[in-house]
Amino acid sequence: MGWFDFLKKPQQTVLLDKNELHATEDFSSLQQLIERYGGAAIEKQFAIGDTIADLDWNVDMTVGTATFGSDLTFPIQMLGSVSHQSDTWLWAWANTQAQISPNILKQAHLLKAYGMKNNIPELTQTKVFATNYEGHVLASIASGMFKSRFYYAGNYGAGTAFFTIDLMEEDLKKHPEQVLTVFPQLIQTFELDHRKALSFYLKDKGFTTNESKDSITAFTAELTVKANFDEINRMTNLTAS
Repeated sequence: MGWFDFLKKPQQTVLLDKNELHATEDFSSLQQLIERYGGAAIEKQFAIGDTIADLDWNVDMTVGTATFGSDLTFPIQMLGSVSHQSDTWLWAWANTQAQISPNILKQAHLLKAYGMKNNIPELTQTKVFATNYEGHVLASIASGMFKSRFYYAGNYGAGTAFFTIDLMEEDLKKHPEQVLTVFPQLIQTFELDHRKALSFYLKDKGFTTNESKDSITAFTAELTVKANFDEINRMTNLTAS
């Protein structure tokens, strides 16, 4: 199956099992969470690419679907929105003005529960300071944690709505070579510890890793990847053989 084959056939509403997260690790900050899930999330955004970027979009909050163009309809999970006027993030579970079906608030509620368990205020407070950057951080975490197909950021003028597509992600292990293009984009997009983020991403991709003081060497049956880092864990080189 190609990257975009799922867009070429009728969509089935295959909702995720919300009790099964991508991993069971506990982290104590958004920084740690984006390092854990950022690689997988960015790869999935690459996979959708420009396919829906220029299409009109519409969300049915009652039914729980998003439609792109005239014929691409997906089940969704609403996460929240960023106000361009106040630079704040409002969680979907706290949005009392929008008539949002409880069925599409499950991921947002699970993130809140995760935040309460691990003392992460950004996941539990009704509103937090945010620009679209922080919106993409939160949506990327959700996309990776819940194995969503991808997430979407929809500009509606006064703000940007963030939601995940509630279908199972493609098998990340199918394309090990994507590391070479995805990871450089990840570290340009988000501020994070390069070494930690790459280590997590490589393991999600099915690589076996060997780490030294200033490098990571990772391999699958198809590909060997080596990354070098400086003294503050910034990546200086990424090669494959």
